[in-house]
Amino acid sequence: MVLLLLVSQAIAEAVYENDVHLEKDVLTLTILETYNLSDALEFRQSLDTDNDSLVTEPELTSFKRSYLASRSSQFMEYIMVDNGNVTLYMDSISFDLYNATGKVGQDPLYVNTTINYGIVPALGAGDHSLWVIGHPLIERMRISLPKGTILVSHDGLDNVTIVEDGQVELEGRSGVRNFMAGNRSTFEYATIVDFRTPNFYEHGYVLPLLLGIELLLIMFFIFTRRKY
Repeated sequence: MVLLLLVSQAIAEAVYENDVHLEKDVLTLTILETYNLSDALEFRQSLDTDNDSLVTEPELTSFKRSYLASRSSQFMEYIMVDNGNVTLYMDSISFDLYNATGKVGQDPLYVNTTINYGIVPALGAGDHSLWVIGHPLIERMRISLPKGTILVSHDGLDNVTIVEDGQVELEGRSGVRNFMAGNRSTFEYATIVDFRTPNFYEHGYVLPLLLGIELLLIMFFIFTRRKY
């Protein structure tokens, strides 16, 4: 996904995984990429700028610097919260390559990109949505919603598994999302998740709490009447 433009042929030996962790005021997107065989070879060739069949630390550092400078703005296009009605800003980026230095060959090569976003204003009670860009080669996408939220719907994840044990987590393969654009049916490689954060009075413990307070007030009133 992130480094798709670095290879010249269709990627059949690369594995892509995305982890999206959403909180009320922050969001973390982690992109994991594994390159094998011919894809690993082509990646290392792109890193080997002096064509001596060896990838060195200076070449790796130079690549990371130029990559972040040229691609950072694109990371703002990967995620959207509440249809763009809240401000999403990039707080930090970390970009690491593992097992990349040494002889240019077909050994597995790993890329880990983590982008931390801030959200203003923080997500409060009410209806919300999360949109995440997709790709046919993302074999696993995991989305974690803020604690206490309720999943309403999701679209754009194939073979999805949903866990709702105090915190909603969805996991599946990146798929096609179908939607209406005006009067036309269209599609995109993206995942959208609709969820809602309950108001305070909607929580199950609120009614028993209020009844308990009312009972205590009644008992206090009876006690004071008997005393005087």
